Amino acid sequence: MKKFNFDLKKFNFAKSLSGLAGSRQSENFENTEFRRIFDKTDIIHDRENGTEEKITRKSLRVISSSIGTRKNFVTLVPMKSLSMEEFTFPFSNSTKIREALKLQVMPFTAAGDIEVFPVVTSKAGRGVGGLVWYVAPDELNIPAPQGGSYKVWPAPLPFISKLQDKGGSGVTMWIDEKNISSILWQNNKPVMSRWRKYTDQNSQEKEIAWYDEYCKANNLERGGNFILNAGGDYDDEPDEDFVEMISESVKICPWISNVNLSRMAIEDERDLARTVGLLTVAACWLLAIGTITLGASFLSLIQTDKQTQDIRTRSENFYIQNFDPEHKGRISNPVTLARNKISEITGAGGDGHPFEEILADMGEIFANNDNLKITLDTVRYSGEGVDCTGSAPDMTTILNFRRAWNDYASTVQVDNTQFVAGIGYRFDLRVRW
Repeated sequence: MKKFNFDLKKFNFAKSLSGLAGSRQSENFENTEFRRIFDKTDIIHDRENGTEEKITRKSLRVISSSIGTRKNFVTLVPMKSLSMEEFTFPFSNSTKIREALKLQVMPFTAAGDIEVFPVVTSKAGRGVGGLVWYVAPDELNIPAPQGGSYKVWPAPLPFISKLQDKGGSGVTMWIDEKNISSILWQNNKPVMSRWRKYTDQNSQEKEIAWYDEYCKANNLERGGNFILNAGGDYDDEPDEDFVEMISESVKICPWISNVNLSRMAIEDERDLARTVGLLTVAACWLLAIGTITLGASFLSLIQTDKQTQDIRTRSENFYIQNFDPEHKGRISNPVTLARNKISEITGAGGDGHPFEEILADMGEIFANNDNLKITLDTVRYSGEGVDCTGSAPDMTTILNFRRAWNDYASTVQVDNTQFVAGIGYRFDLRVRW
């Protein structure tokens, strides 16, 4: 069994050449300051009464500080109530994961509130797997630094790199003035967290012996030990050996960088859930309003289309009944045809443009344009003008035919142009004087 004792007071790379090469320092933590928490006692003197009062409060002490501008802070905390377990869910939504985990621990909340910190370590399809950390709320009263990102890690968590020669199995242990906090690992996965009060130098040996018996009784791989003694004060200088150790641990277990057992993380999660909830409600209302508006517009469109079809059908029926009872099929422009028929009957507008003159004009147009390949299927004459229906091989020919009529009439218009396979372009030409 391997035991690795690491005393922070003796290992500062800036003062010793026994550390690892500085070029291996992780870029992820080059702007990170690592701190630990400890109880600071202040004595307040009451001069009037001649008494003294001791006040103990939690304070932070630097373990290793970055060289440049400090942007990130990580506080290592030995938590008494910390426990963990694995989870697997068929969904990946963080809010749903948190709610499902809270339901699982609800029977145990009778003894007190529990804060839940899930960390996803793997994904499979739509489902996820990971670790959940349970902590009592009163242990989250940890001073937060001003500015920069802020995380709280369990004290013995980021030292798994020191157990790699044992396959990632064993115990990482944190010792300071009052605490012994440890995590049992199996194949680079934490399986148990444990805390004991530090009383004397034998506390460490007793804790190691306890793990020996526990692993033997539960048929677990005992592996090795890494023990970090964090008690005492340190210089506010970069400890590259310490940073390299944590960097290697994060490379082995990338999910460590997502652990944050801070009250700020809970508040951020709650704010996010509240914002998502409000946005979801707003989106549902907008969806409902949009659906109603779309439905009303669709009904209006159907009604308008029905009215248009009714007007068109009545116009066609009126024309057929009054002007062309033998006509079969649809009529594209019954109003214009009816007006032309009325003009023919009344003779209005027919003076000066007899049918013979129209035929003569049409003959001149074809005679003066040899390349005008136009086939006229129908020619309708009225007092107002001429309506022709025909076909042409392309649109250019149709446009040339329309321009040729400009010298003989005041208004020439092409309507209802459409392509017909095997024929070319069908068109209607309206000539008005």
